[in-house]
Amino acid sequence: MLLALVTACSGDPEPPAEQAQPNLAGASCTGEAAGGTKVAFIGGDGAPLVGIELGQGRTGVVLAHQNTSDLCEWLPYGKRLAGKGYRVLAFDFAGEGGSGDPESPLSLDGEVVAAVEHVRSRGAVDVVLMGASKGATAILTAATSISPPPKALVSLSAPGRFDAMDALAAAPKLQSPALYVAGKADSQFATSAQQLYDATPATSRTILLVDEGAHGTALLSDASGATVTEAIETLLARSAPPAA
Repeated sequence: MLLALVTACSGDPEPPAEQAQPNLAGASCTGEAAGGTKVAFIGGDGAPLVGIELGQGRTGVVLAHQNTSDLCEWLPYGKRLAGKGYRVLAFDFAGEGGSGDPESPLSLDGEVVAAVEHVRSRGAVDVVLMGASKGATAILTAATSISPPPKALVSLSAPGRFDAMDALAAAPKLQSPALYVAGKADSQFATSAQQLYDATPATSRTILLVDEGAHGTALLSDASGATVTEAIETLLARSAPPAA
């Protein structure tokens, strides 16, 4: 596993196809059984969204899942963050997991904004956004419309574009330190990570390309897990330490 020193990457490939992931919803991933509290709020598109909140503190972390999945994929790492003193919110996008369908056109980035508003209403002052695959595209796109801006952004295997979201267009406007992670063998997503890195202001960007093909939250637990976790937590310690 290598921390990749970046080189320029040209071209704009077609948006890579999202890799399907199993739906992990089940009794072991609900409310108190997950070691947290079930919460509900309304997305910017009117969708009734559900989530699980873990931990306490005034630094919040919002976790956005990848396609055809749900919040459960984030819970192992969410519990780790809660144990370090963060207030964590993992939520289901509209139409996935336990969340309902939107009332207006689907707005995944608008749902991230709503999740931030919810976690701030629960006492978080500073907020970090983390996303996997389409969830990473959503958090990068949403970050440009959140005020005050997030303290840090973590993107795992983001496509540069997904549905109506364009993270490549959002990247030059980011005001938050951003970490882009992808597997080198997850080739289109590695290309997207490089492009997003190149488009992000130079003072607030880091890229980590690991020598494997794991995708999204699998990067936290496969062979790359220790390296990816260390990179994320280095960013958090520097830009968004937990606050009681």
